[in-house]
Amino acid sequence: MEVEREHSEEPLSTTMEEDEAEAIRVAKEPPKIRRLDQSVVNSIAAREVIQRPVSAVKELVENSLDAHSTSINVVVKDGGLKLIQVSDDGHGIRYDDLPILCERHTTSKLSNFGDLQSIKSMGFR
Repeated sequence: MEVEREHSEEPLSTTMEEDEAEAIRVAKEPPKIRRLDQSVVNSIAAREVIQRPVSAVKELVENSLDAHSTSINVVVKDGGLKLIQVSDDGHGIRYDDLPILCERHTTSKLSNFGDLQSIKSMGFR
C-alpha cells in the first residue's frame, strides 16, 4: 500500500505562528530529539495504547506525515503480527540523536508540558 500526499497552493501566511510553521515545514534538518524532564513526563498521562496492529500502522504513518513525507510505503505480514514496516522519504532523524533515539520519554515534538497546548504534529516521534 502506498500513500502519497498532494501538495496544494496555500495562501500566504498572515500570522507569525503560520510563518513559524512554514519555516519548520521547509527546514531541511529534522528537529532535535530531547529527553523530557521528569516533571513533564509525570504531567502527561499515557492515554494511547496499541490494541491492534492497525493502531501501530496508524501511528507510524502519522510519524511519516509529521516528517513531511511525500511518499509512504507500508508492508504488513500476517496482519501485522509478523511484520509492520513503514518507509518514507521524510526528513528522518539527526545523526547526533541516535544515542537517545530509543530511550523512554524522548521526543522532538515538545520540551515542556505547555507545548501540548500548541502542538501541531500528529503525534510524538
